[in-house]
Amino acid sequence: MDFKKVSYDDLEIINAFYHAYPARQCDRSTAATVMWRNYYDNHYAIYDGTIIFSSNFTGNICFTYPIGKNVSGMLDELEKHCRENGIPMTVCGINKDELPFILEKYPDCKYSADRDWFDYLYEKDPMLLLAGRKYGTPRNHINKFKKLYPDYSFDEINDSVINDLIDFSKKFSFNSEKDESARQELEICIEVLKNYKKYNMYGGYLHQGEKIIGYSFGEIIGDTLFVHIEKADVTYQGAYQMLTNSFLRTFASDDSVKYVNREEDCGDEGLRKSKLSYHPVELIEKNTVEIAI
Repeated sequence: MDFKKVSYDDLEIINAFYHAYPARQCDRSTAATVMWRNYYDNHYAIYDGTIIFSSNFTGNICFTYPIGKNVSGMLDELEKHCRENGIPMTVCGINKDELPFILEKYPDCKYSADRDWFDYLYEKDPMLLLAGRKYGTPRNHINKFKKLYPDYSFDEINDSVINDLIDFSKKFSFNSEKDESARQELEICIEVLKNYKKYNMYGGYLHQGEKIIGYSFGEIIGDTLFVHIEKADVTYQGAYQMLTNSFLRTFASDDSVKYVNREEDCGDEGLRKSKLSYHPVELIEKNTVEIAI
């Protein structure tokens, strides 16, 4: 089985599999797979109408759950590949619906799930409307933002603003000075902006007058809007909440979108508190399975 490095040229191939077999977890989304291709050293292989990815996750090679018409056959091929190349057969990102199949096929495997990497999945309508007492915190932040910055605007990203967004990203330093992954994410944001049309994502930016306050972009697969990037200037009170709400109102108003995936918190307590304040309908559990070969 030959693995090929993920590149821009593979966007359509990857996209076809994810749309044919949609899942609501962020590591089953096209843009995320390509955006993080270098950071995680993403490769892919195709066998009998089924795709599988390899990644270098926390210093170790792991493989994704196969996507396609022949999951069992691909796992058999992966087992041969790992045995022939002396690689541990570690399969990651397995959700709760897929885990029983793995446990039946490999009853002696070991598996675990790390809460830091669970996806936050929300029902779209409650998150967009923010009605009721339990959504008081984000709603209050939005109301305060509107009061303090009445001349704000949210517009779709276009060619004319790309360079300004890149400049905003270069100056963005929240957490990046103490977190290597945050610094890498900013570099990825800049790379995406420079190649924005290739990704074919939805994107918008928040601004007060001519001053950019933040931006966000994501994609829709199946019934789920994936929010891949949110960056806002926290010196503007309520900027993140306003950005989130504006993004949903602009790109998730269609009835076909039922859920919003805002990805993981990576163990960041502030981010965890913020994401929980929107009351996720599910924390998508992602298991890592070690299979003896």
